[in-house]
Amino acid sequence: MSGDSMRSKFFLMLSLFLFFSPASAWSASQLEVLEERIRALESEKKDSSSQNTSKATGSSPSNKQWSWDRPSIQEWGTATGISRRFNPAISVNGLFLGTYNSAGNYDATKEDRTGLKIQEAEVQFTSSIDNWLTGNVVLSIEGTTGIEIEEIITEALITRNLSLRAGKFFVPFGKHNQLHTHAYAFIDRPVVNQEIFGEEGLNEQGIGFSYLIPIDWFSQLTFQVLEGNNPLQFNGPAGSDFAYLLRENNFWDLDDETTLELGGTYVYGKNSLAGPSDFDNETHLANINLTFKWQPAGRENYRTIIWQTELMGSFREQTQKGWYTQVQYQFAKEWWIQGRYSGYKIPNGPNQQDKNQWSALLAWELSEFSAIRLQYNHLNQITEDEDQVLLQLNFTLGSHPAHNY
Repeated sequence: MSGDSMRSKFFLMLSLFLFFSPASAWSASQLEVLEERIRALESEKKDSSSQNTSKATGSSPSNKQWSWDRPSIQEWGTATGISRRFNPAISVNGLFLGTYNSAGNYDATKEDRTGLKIQEAEVQFTSSIDNWLTGNVVLSIEGTTGIEIEEIITEALITRNLSLRAGKFFVPFGKHNQLHTHAYAFIDRPVVNQEIFGEEGLNEQGIGFSYLIPIDWFSQLTFQVLEGNNPLQFNGPAGSDFAYLLRENNFWDLDDETTLELGGTYVYGKNSLAGPSDFDNETHLANINLTFKWQPAGRENYRTIIWQTELMGSFREQTQKGWYTQVQYQFAKEWWIQGRYSGYKIPNGPNQQDKNQWSALLAWELSEFSAIRLQYNHLNQITEDEDQVLLQLNFTLGSHPAHNY
């Protein structure tokens, strides 16, 4: 085959490729690269034509596989010409729950009565917005009806140590309150979190800064201004009745296999209560949390122990306080066994309460994308005690970002 024939064939293939490729996918720099490769090809053909015809093997240039590196579909876009470069990572999480409860099954308003239900479906979009900002949007569907914006967050790393967060998010009040439902260590939240913050947890609109203190261990200081609209703790009458959060969190590597985390949080805001004193409509929240984690080197996928404890209280006209402590033990690659004790009290006043809950859980985690969990609860309270058995299927589709440690 002559050089002119080979060159004509190459230009024909190139023309067909350009015709079926979107114009928007080609930049000036990419066209220049292609032109340079064409010139190099022509020069190579002239230099090697005499050598190819004199080889003893008798092989001809027609047997040679001509190739050139083109940008991948991910770099140019899709086969349809629509760029995917800036599309967010999308994931869907589903929770299917079966419940047996020994009490309250004729109360239609009771969340955890005996039955089968879709506990929650969650859709999450995560992406870098530009060189400065990242974005995260979480849509939650409780049951099979109603869509709620659970979180919509924009974050920016301003300096090496200072970051900004704005939007609607789970407030970093301790450890558990920051988790989405599918990331709970147990199927349900501890009694104290449920009673103090309600079904939605402490989820607020706000803005805040986090500063990584430059010392020898991880130590982060967080300050946030929140809308203060939690109906059980804040919800002050004025639009300017914000809530203010201050959190300090520390993390240590005790050795190559063991870590320790210690944090404390304080939140101040106005509530909707009215009284003769200016202090009657103030809410003060406090939390201290401790987490210990052990994973043996080389056996991280087979053995893990996590012990976590939180103490928290709400101090206003009516004092609420409580705690939980839990242990998680991974004894095989796909198996976990766990135990938790949670307590809650209103020590004084007409709404006095005293309840505690014992929980045990067995989890079969088939992979990082699915798990089947069986949990037993025994709830002691002033009224009728309750026994519960919960069976949950937890699965995730798509690219899901990592959870908080």
